[in-house]
Amino acid sequence: MNKISHTIQHVAIIMDGNRRWAAERGMPKLLGHTEGGKNLKRILQAAIDNHIKYLTTWALSTENLKEREPAELKYLFELFEKLLDYLGDLNANNVKVNILGDLTKLPASTANKLLQIVEDTKNNTGLNLNLAVNYGGRDELVRAFKKMLTTKISPEEITEEKISNFLDTAGMPEPELIIRTGGAQRLSGYLSWQNAYSELYFTDKKWPEFSPEDLVEAIDWFRQQQRNHGK
Repeated sequence: MNKISHTIQHVAIIMDGNRRWAAERGMPKLLGHTEGGKNLKRILQAAIDNHIKYLTTWALSTENLKEREPAELKYLFELFEKLLDYLGDLNANNVKVNILGDLTKLPASTANKLLQIVEDTKNNTGLNLNLAVNYGGRDELVRAFKKMLTTKISPEEITEEKISNFLDTAGMPEPELIIRTGGAQRLSGYLSWQNAYSELYFTDKKWPEFSPEDLVEAIDWFRQQQRNHGK
C-alpha cells in the first residue's frame, strides 16, 4: 500500500486492561490503575512529541461509576486527585486540561481538584488533554439536549453544528483516530456523536504496557488509511 499522509490533530484513547494487566502479574488489581496513571504521563509526552493537538483519554465511564465496587472507585478518585503527581508539570509542557463528563456525581474533593487543574492550565496553548471522567456518549447527548432546551431553541434552528456546540467537546475537532487497548473491539459509547469518521485502532496490549512506540505505530497506521468522508 502506498503511504498516504494525513494530518492528525485529535487522538482519543480507551485506556482498557489495567486490572487484567495487574492480575496477570500476580499484583493486586487496583495497582493496575496506578500503573495506568503512570503510563498516561508517558503517552502524553509522546503525543506532544508527535505534534498532536488534542489527546482525549477515557478515565472513568458512567457505567464504571454505577457498577464498580466502592473500594475501587475510592482508589480511582484518589488517583484523580493526585493527577499532577502522574502527569508532571502540565504548565511547563504548555498542556491545557479539559474535562469531559459529569463531575456532579463525583465526590466534591475529586471534582474540585479536577476543576482546579482545568483552571490552572486554562491559558496554556499547547496540547489539549481531555480527561473523560464519569463520561458516556449517550449521557453526553442527554446533557447536551437539556442545555439546548434552556436556550429556547426552535426545531428549525437545530443543526448538527448547533448540537456539536452543546457537547463536552464544543469547539474541538472530532477525533481522527480512536485507539482501544486491552483486546476488546468495541467503542462502548465513547464519543458517540464525534466518532462518525474516526479511524478505529484496536490492540491486544493492555493500557499499562501500551508504549510511546505503540502510539507512533497507531499514528503511522492511521496515515495509511483511505479517508473519503463519504466522497
